[in-house]
Amino acid sequence: MSSYVHQDSWTHRLRRRLGLAALASATFALGCDTAPHSKDAAPATSQHLAQVSVRIDYPSDSAPSLSLLAFRAEAIDVASSDVLGAVDPLVAPAPDAACELRDVAGTARALRTQGGAVNLEELGGVSLQVPSGEALQALPKVYPWLADVVGGVIAEAGPLDLGQAPDTLSLALPGRGGEPVHLKLVVPAAPSITDNNEAPLDSRTSMSMKGDVVLRVMGPPRTFLEIRPFGAPSAIACAVTSGGCVVVPHDLLAKLVAAAGRAPVSFEAVWRESRQLAGNETTRVSFEARSSAVLELRP
Repeated sequence: MSSYVHQDSWTHRLRRRLGLAALASATFALGCDTAPHSKDAAPATSQHLAQVSVRIDYPSDSAPSLSLLAFRAEAIDVASSDVLGAVDPLVAPAPDAACELRDVAGTARALRTQGGAVNLEELGGVSLQVPSGEALQALPKVYPWLADVVGGVIAEAGPLDLGQAPDTLSLALPGRGGEPVHLKLVVPAAPSITDNNEAPLDSRTSMSMKGDVVLRVMGPPRTFLEIRPFGAPSAIACAVTSGGCVVVPHDLLAKLVAAAGRAPVSFEAVWRESRQLAGNETTRVSFEARSSAVLELRP
């Protein structure tokens, strides 16, 4: 069984990742409650921003790959720091402690409940240069409809397969007067996941759920663990101790598998940083490294 993280374009991966979660969110939007949703008499707040997301995927059974996502957004009753998570369900904050079960479509549900929305427009002139000479140029795509609160056009590129991860990347953003602004991204060491005996996880690993699952997750500061069954409405997120140990409780895994059935399960070590740039327009840049292994969970 090979990893599904790097196989398709960003929008195809988004559709596959959403799976049942998108269906559940759409059902939520189209349910019996047809009354308009409002937030009392408070006026809606609106802000405009640009967002760029760079992701390096490290699947256990293949070479690393690079993806790029860019868009402008009108965020209505949404914090600027939450916009990327509303667009990309893979983006969620690290848990504060231990492990928690999360709703993959939770951000979209919360947006609709509070009457918020994210209206997307293409952000042109964004590209990513690899030192080997290869480049990604973000091109427009229609965003997959999600729960009637996020929609419009995005720009994306990739995944671009890499022989090996570079030390740096050069991100070009639109600047004043048509001149691009270049931002250097330093590529961190790839995060990693091993079992309790420090054996790397890969597609040949079969993991028992008879008790708690003990893993070791290593990576730059702020690295955390995610467990994501393909197409499931839920995922598990776990903080990592200073020694890299993560104990995933049996009861959480049982709830996750009950909702997902016998779908393949991706164990992912995730590191992410985000910065805000001032210029022609407010631009948030997210840079993420994600190592993954798709395993079979045995009862």
